Amino acid sequence: MNFSEFALFLDDGGVMNDNQIRGIQFQKMIGDYFVPIYGGERYQWAEANFSFIQEIVREYIEIIEEERIVDYQTYHNDFISRWIEDMFEYVGANLPNKNEYKRIYREAMESITPNVRASFPGVIDSIKKLKKLGFRLYTASGEVSWELKGYLRGMGVKDCFEEFYGPDLINTHKVNEKFYEKIFDRAYVEPKKAIIIEDNPKFIEFAQSLGTNVIQACVTGDYEPSYPFYVTNMKDLPEIVIKLVNKKK
Repeated sequence: MNFSEFALFLDDGGVMNDNQIRGIQFQKMIGDYFVPIYGGERYQWAEANFSFIQEIVREYIEIIEEERIVDYQTYHNDFISRWIEDMFEYVGANLPNKNEYKRIYREAMESITPNVRASFPGVIDSIKKLKKLGFRLYTASGEVSWELKGYLRGMGVKDCFEEFYGPDLINTHKVNEKFYEKIFDRAYVEPKKAIIIEDNPKFIEFAQSLGTNVIQACVTGDYEPSYPFYVTNMKDLPEIVIKLVNKKK
């Protein structure tokens, strides 16, 4: 069977990586990265980042619930400015020049993301198996593309993916079906030949509205299986993908 005609689009947090484990590791690495350069205490940088992320998550949930259209580049530039200013103020470190914000953010993320080890059991082997079977693999995540590359490099599966779709590549937040529409257009993939692997039912509904195939990831305990195809252990993902494809044939 020729699986190469199907494209798999995997979400990251809640599908490939455990956000709770990642968050714990991230807090430590933030301190390890910033203290030698800007001073302060490691726990202060960790607390500052945690407090900021909690606020951002609340705001993002509101954007999703309202399906609010936001220019992503503007949003992310504001995110970086707030991240830098809130953390430096919390720690009491000297604030860098504003034209240095993007460089500081990117260098920090590129240093930290490849060192995170938060993937769900079985997901790395499943990604490699799906690639070997001939499926085309992409990400479809709310994280920016180059951060996704860092996490997947740390997992040892970066080379399995053809592109790393985050909102920065399509300038669209993951808040409605336009997110998937733009990804499919850019990847030259028909929705009926796409398989979205996602944990959040709201995002699954967006994908389904385009006629896309979906597999719900139910590996964190946050969501109950609500769709015909779902996975509760990521080691079983290739088997479930093949079942879905066989049904489409």
